[in-house]
Amino acid sequence: MTKVCVFSDSHGFPDHMILAISQEMPEYVIFLGDGERDMERAEKQFPAAAFLHVCGNCDRHSAAPVVLNTEIAGKKIFATHGHHYKVKYDTSYSTLCYAAMEAGADIVLFGHTHIPYYDRHLGMDIMNPGTISRISRPTYGVLEIGFGKVSAKIKTVSA
Repeated sequence: MTKVCVFSDSHGFPDHMILAISQEMPEYVIFLGDGERDMERAEKQFPAAAFLHVCGNCDRHSAAPVVLNTEIAGKKIFATHGHHYKVKYDTSYSTLCYAAMEAGADIVLFGHTHIPYYDRHLGMDIMNPGTISRISRPTYGVLEIGFGKVSAKIKTVSA
């Protein structure tokens, strides 16, 4: 099984992300934007993990892509911050899901709303890990991918 930690919206507070990575020890980390410098700090502390990321609406002057299409352990992943897909207003996430379907995605990852969400819909695992920022219950996602299957959980950071 390949473990992937999914984070979004750290907004200048990398400590919860660093704590979660140290507890989970994933092979991959996907950061969904709004705290690119925080992700870079975590990446320096965990050189064994592969870090992938997209830019968020608060990541000014970022060279990161708006959408990341990648494959991990045989599953195609469509990752984006979500603001270009109006995820705060389109609560059915239809625009996002159709774009992911066109890309042939098995897994759809997005952030921006700060609200944790997971569903299996249209043959895809769809996850928003919530926010890993400085709040009382910071959340993140964990994907375990292997043998053609995906296990997805949303977790709360525990000290």
